[in-house]
Amino acid sequence: MTNAYDETYLNDAMNNLGDMFDYAVNDCGYDAEEFFTHFIISGVAQAFEKGNPKYVAGLSGPELASEVIFRTFRIRSDIQPSEDTDKSAEYWAGWILAYYQWHSARSFGYLQKNGLNIVRILSLYHPLHEADVSKFVDIADRIIGNGAEAS
Repeated sequence: MTNAYDETYLNDAMNNLGDMFDYAVNDCGYDAEEFFTHFIISGVAQAFEKGNPKYVAGLSGPELASEVIFRTFRIRSDIQPSEDTDKSAEYWAGWILAYYQWHSARSFGYLQKNGLNIVRILSLYHPLHEADVSKFVDIADRIIGNGAEAS
């Protein structure tokens, strides 16, 4: 398994995907799972998972969300990102999803189709948001391996 981009970009990628989900859900009011689907069908997910520098590190999270919104709804978001310094569950979901996608080298579409959707990731927030990423990887591998939700 080969990662699509160098590990030096991983922190930026994780923060940007986390900020994208936080902005889309908490500032723009989108449903998290619906937005994840739009992220995939927009083509932004494919560019991100292939390591396109524009999407991995060049755009901020809100800019990524705005690109998804424009590509799928043909509207430009003019909502300003909140200044909240606390990280939301949606931020963590995007952050850990970016890590797992990079680590597993699987597409976001594959992950979603095989049970690792945003709703499932959000359900893992309270046991795992302060745990080492390896704990999430173990659970996500079981979810993907079973093709169903694991606990």
